[in-house]
Amino acid sequence: MNTICYLFCNVIDNFGDIGVSWRLARELRTRLDWQVFLFVDDDVALKWIAPEFASEKNILIKQWVENKSADLDGVPPPNVVIETFACRLPENVLTKMKQNQAVWLNWEYLSAEDWAVRTHGMQSLQADGFAKYFWQMGFVAASGGLIREQNLLDKSLSKNHYSVSGSLKVLLFGYESAAWVDVLAAWQQLGWQMEIDVVGVQVIESLKKFGYLPAIAFTENQREWFSGSLKIRQIDFVPQADFDDLLAQYDWLFVRGEDSFVRAQFAGKPFFWHIYPQDERAHLEKLDAFWQLAFGENGAAWQVAHRALSGELNGGCRLPEQVRLAHWQTLREQSAAWQNWVLRWQESLFNQTDTVTRLANWLAQSVK
Repeated sequence: MNTICYLFCNVIDNFGDIGVSWRLARELRTRLDWQVFLFVDDDVALKWIAPEFASEKNILIKQWVENKSADLDGVPPPNVVIETFACRLPENVLTKMKQNQAVWLNWEYLSAEDWAVRTHGMQSLQADGFAKYFWQMGFVAASGGLIREQNLLDKSLSKNHYSVSGSLKVLLFGYESAAWVDVLAAWQQLGWQMEIDVVGVQVIESLKKFGYLPAIAFTENQREWFSGSLKIRQIDFVPQADFDDLLAQYDWLFVRGEDSFVRAQFAGKPFFWHIYPQDERAHLEKLDAFWQLAFGENGAAWQVAHRALSGELNGGCRLPEQVRLAHWQTLREQSAAWQNWVLRWQESLFNQTDTVTRLANWLAQSVK
């Protein structure tokens, strides 16, 4: 009999949570043959990233309201319940899962921080004695791993594009920030020939709000703008199923959130991570932990430049103009070394087991 899994997602403003939840649901169904009930509180967001969801077999979409109620009509008792990113389960769900002695997982945000590895798989006994376990996705063997489809590496290598001309193709997929002005102004000042595709509106609106682009840019269905040597094009969001193909078209990737961040690493392209900003700049610790793990202690010149530019992009220390220009120049001149590192990092991730494999093994070995 198939394992019955309830998967709960509270959709937030940038759709990152539903992106991870949908990808996880598909892997649980495809790889483990589970029957997955995906509880979402905003099916419009799901239609946006996965228009094909209505045709998916054994991933059934149900409505819920966090901490209040969930539609359990016709839903069999669960064997596994996954609450993504600490969303709060309703009482009718808690009652049903406890009656069936389901395994209860809190699927946490991706992190390279030491505490995340330490707490992976940790049991948390609730007041009534029922156990909840923490699942911490990550980049090392001791973590919960990453969501990765089978044969993804072969698909990635077969589709990758690399520019043969002197023009750099760059993808910008980020949050609103004044820092984008410094990035594009530096590229323009360096005189680089660049084709820059910007996903959605947040980066474009930042460039207009903070003075890099005029107010008339990207109005009245205008999709392109030239700024010196830079050709800037606004493109639409693509469904999740098409995102890997999109990444394969570019030389450099600037990606946001969690799911897109992981896919950029799997794509084997030089990348920056525009991390979701948190209060009291807590996101900078998370950002630093990742690059510390990825780059190690003794960085090459391009890695030093990258860390500085990454920090500035994410709300850290703003660099003097000449230092910023020098760092970008270093990255461009040492782009071959950057690319070689990316491929080594990609290989290290593909050499590890994925999160669904680890989950299946953990359930078989650790939960009685």
